[in-house]
Amino acid sequence: MTVSKDTIWPLEPHTAAKHQILLCYLAAWFPILAKYNGRIVYLDGFSGPGIYTGGEPGSPIVALRSAIDHRHRLKEVDFFFIEESPARADRLESEIAKLELPANFHAKVQRGDFSKTFGATVLDIEGRGLKLAPTFALIDPFGFSGLPYTLIGKLLSHPKCEVLISFNGRFHKPMAYRP
Repeated sequence: MTVSKDTIWPLEPHTAAKHQILLCYLAAWFPILAKYNGRIVYLDGFSGPGIYTGGEPGSPIVALRSAIDHRHRLKEVDFFFIEESPARADRLESEIAKLELPANFHAKVQRGDFSKTFGATVLDIEGRGLKLAPTFALIDPFGFSGLPYTLIGKLLSHPKCEVLISFNGRFHKPMAYRP
């Protein structure tokens, strides 16, 4: 399978399962982190358009809806959705606009490459001697080649930061086994 060039595409079973895992994890993560922290961050590094051709929600909408379910416990939540495709970023913004977000939720779609966009943010924060707010990052690229492991390491070096990485091996050439 090749990477989809379309703005939206059909939801595949492995993606639906990933969304269920994300939903269950965030159902626990949001209230636990909110209990001890005033501000938390949700980051989706390869966010996509927020919807599939069958109308199913994408991971950004799954995360926002999960947070909405816990809104009374959350003081401040910043959502950053990074998407390289302008058409997908536009579609994601329109899907987010359909939701009624509480005033303490801040959702921003950032256009650009994950490594460059988020990397610049991390470098700026570290350059000023600051720490990231507790952050949950979903990193779900089309494949694993070129994944910014150094950037992921920097993110994980900050207290209370977690990363969920989803790899789909169908986007890669098989690697030869050599004993």
